[in-house]
Amino acid sequence: MAKATLGISKIDDIGVIAIRDILKGETIYADKMPNVYSVPYSSFGKLFPYVREMILERWPCVINGSKFIFPDARLVSFMNHSFSVNYDPLTDTALKDIKAGEEILQDYTKMPNWEEIWPPEKNPWLIASNVIE
Repeated sequence: MAKATLGISKIDDIGVIAIRDILKGETIYADKMPNVYSVPYSSFGKLFPYVREMILERWPCVINGSKFIFPDARLVSFMNHSFSVNYDPLTDTALKDIKAGEEILQDYTKMPNWEEIWPPEKNPWLIASNVIE
């Protein structure tokens, strides 16, 4: 399930960044709710290196038997908007191949009632994108 993490965005400070290549149609688990896990540190060698690094970076006490939460953020909550999207929040899947290091993006205007959350007059990204005439 570890396919993306929070990282530096070229769009808006923080974003969701792929930590490995994701194929079109793959579930991204960006909307997954966190769970608590207990994995013995002696078993960490069985994890993919990028998963091991992510857990140790955020939960260093696992070396002493501490539990950890994964994912530790609901990634879709940090996903940035674009009209050139690569993610479908309704199906939680990649709309096209996404390379490791690439930002995962959704189109906010595809959500029903988006105007209530992001009023066009208060959101210059909508006006600049010519959504609003």
